[in-house]
Amino acid sequence: MNTCFIYCRKSSEDKDRQILSLDDQQRTCTELAEDKGFTILGVYRESKSAKRPDRRPEFTALLSRMLRNEAKHILCWKADRLCRNAKEGGTLIDKVDYEGMQIVTPTMDYDRNNSTFLFIEFGMATKFSKDLSDNVKRGMHTKLTMGWMPGEAPLGYLNDQTKPKGQKDVYPDPDRFDLCRKWWELMLTGTETVISSLAKVTALGLRSKRTGKPISKTEAFRFFRRVFYTGQFDYNGERYEGKQKPMITLSEFHRVQDIIDGRKRIFKNFNDFYFMRVLKCGECGASITAENKTKHYKTTGKSQNFIYARCTKKGGHCSQPYLNAIKLEEQVLAFVANLQISPDLITWIRGNLKRRNEKEFEFEKNQKGKLTKRLEAILTEKKNLYGMKIDGMIDEAQYQKEKSRILEEETQTKGAIAQDGLDSWTKTMEEVLAFASKIIQLFDDAKEDPEARRMILRILGSNLELKDGLVRIKALNTFIFLKQVDKLQKGEIARLEPVNSPIDGDKPLLSENYSHLERDRGIEPLISVWKTEVIPIN
Repeated sequence: MNTCFIYCRKSSEDKDRQILSLDDQQRTCTELAEDKGFTILGVYRESKSAKRPDRRPEFTALLSRMLRNEAKHILCWKADRLCRNAKEGGTLIDKVDYEGMQIVTPTMDYDRNNSTFLFIEFGMATKFSKDLSDNVKRGMHTKLTMGWMPGEAPLGYLNDQTKPKGQKDVYPDPDRFDLCRKWWELMLTGTETVISSLAKVTALGLRSKRTGKPISKTEAFRFFRRVFYTGQFDYNGERYEGKQKPMITLSEFHRVQDIIDGRKRIFKNFNDFYFMRVLKCGECGASITAENKTKHYKTTGKSQNFIYARCTKKGGHCSQPYLNAIKLEEQVLAFVANLQISPDLITWIRGNLKRRNEKEFEFEKNQKGKLTKRLEAILTEKKNLYGMKIDGMIDEAQYQKEKSRILEEETQTKGAIAQDGLDSWTKTMEEVLAFASKIIQLFDDAKEDPEARRMILRILGSNLELKDGLVRIKALNTFIFLKQVDKLQKGEIARLEPVNSPIDGDKPLLSENYSHLERDRGIEPLISVWKTEVIPIN
């Protein structure tokens, strides 16, 4: 059946990064249909993000016609134009494998014989979509890494209003900084309460910077709970080293917390295990922390320290028990080890990518040649438009409207020429492959860097929970796809097509062959991990 549908999509969230406009995509696909001898039954175009399923009306309409078997071919500029999520990707792969559908692009035809590449394409597209979402928060992240807390500076500090949004650093408030420091000193004497010290500092002239009125009791308690005054700050559950001028030391901050809470000063060994700030309690949703427990032996007179992970119980009542931190670590190490892929798969993928990239390079070269010719035509249009204005053939309103249209197209065309889409895709793929092949080594090398281990876990999975003594981590689809292909290559899965649809509600997401990557009751490693004895902490 030589009939087809054309699908063109441009992400509304990332217009500046789009390589081809909808018109260019349609023109390319129309030329491809003519070369293949296909009859075009319909063209579907939309400016929508594909990172979430069931949110694109044009794609839904196309899919419904494909389900009625009106055509067997979908033409698109690249496979990732069709979807960037596992649910819709699974539907397409299922039709390719079992219903004879073909996805045709200028550089590759996807059918039952090479549908494995769709797993890689859609898996990488899903990762790219998530990266794209993260780019929206890039300015916020940059500010955090630079050491500046987003949002309004607290009492005693001011934001630099002379700088643009996102770059407003923090400096001491000349009218309030010394008074705020005096307030901390009053509390550090141990003879004042928050209320009594508030009365004294108000008498000295401290006022709210928002209202200019005396500080309320609520704001006073909030003042003493902010770690910001130590030179650090908390944001979204994470603690960062700030660049603001500290008002007090961290030890002074902890001393005031003990005074406010009515506690005596307790000296503890503050642990910083990598699972802290990452794992959540599976029962109440509170954070998981680490705690030292000392066991005394009456017979020998010696003592031994053990480290346990437990729920902070800040979400209310929680029945979850303590868990030995070493046993917790063994489960996490097993999860990390299970996601590492073999060097043979890396070699196989790179070999196929090399052959594919040769075709894509030639295609992109021809495409940029067309865009260069279009840019020359745009320059001619600009000259002609100005001439028409001078000759009085069009009025000012028409001139401005056409000028805006031409300038927008010129900017998009120049951006498309300057961008190396193939290099960007190849680089992203190489980074993922390099990471997936050295996960165990990277995790082991970060023994002394808890934050690096947290970052690795966040990259590999989501919904990290501890419940009933078992760690639950949901592996991200990108690494599940790579692990499945790895098993295919090793022969652990019998055939080179999906065992079941990743989005079929009647079938499990992961087959039994690789269900160890995501379990309902924790992690069950397929490989043995080293045994770790509890070592006394002297």
